[in-house]
Amino acid sequence: MKKTLVAVVAFLAVMAMACQNTGNGGNETASKEKENEAQIKQRVEQMMQMHELFDADKILTTELLAMQEKAQSVHFWADFFPGFQWDLAVQDACSENREARIEGITPVDSLHCDVAMRYVDSTCYDAPYTLKLLKENGEWRIDDVLFNETSLREDCKDFYEDMVDAFGTEDPKEIMEFMVGEEPLEENYTDPQCIYYNNPDAVKDLVQGIKNCHELFKQNPGYTEEYGKQIDAMIERIVAHIQ
Repeated sequence: MKKTLVAVVAFLAVMAMACQNTGNGGNETASKEKENEAQIKQRVEQMMQMHELFDADKILTTELLAMQEKAQSVHFWADFFPGFQWDLAVQDACSENREARIEGITPVDSLHCDVAMRYVDSTCYDAPYTLKLLKENGEWRIDDVLFNETSLREDCKDFYEDMVDAFGTEDPKEIMEFMVGEEPLEENYTDPQCIYYNNPDAVKDLVQGIKNCHELFKQNPGYTEEYGKQIDAMIERIVAHIQ
């Protein structure tokens, strides 16, 4: 009888220890998850202090950055691709109290995380969206943005395809008028208020954009060699201002 009682007591002790260890393991897991969420929140807040366009290479993953730059490399008339912005590229404002803020963090696995965001501007805007984060080279970066049943990746792809269609099908005379209008005036290079003033990188970006659009224009049935010569001459004039 005593042996049986001792065995029962020993069994209960082992079970108690097992339960205690399980509880501690659960607490450790929960603590680790909270720590990870705090680190992710801190990283997002860090990115929010950066400039969405000038620091895009520090905010977006390599693949998403390439998709955005491709979309931004071509445009037709006033049809530009704004790219990722914390305020969802809203063009107007209703108040001075407007902000993008973190609403919640949902880790998916060790490399993926969803961050619920919200852009609020007084009574005009209350727009929720989701950041799809990916840990790339040990650092969390934005790999996609979901908003109103669409995504930044889809928008990049759709915009570029729209530009391909525009340059390939629009009236070539209108396209040429647009292309010629891309050339800066001489005073744009000497005006400190202009982006091209003492800024060879901006001039290079302009030249590359014109070349990209030119390549799309070549697919238009109405494209002629004469159009190409005019565009090439314009590029030469612009390049001459790069110091």
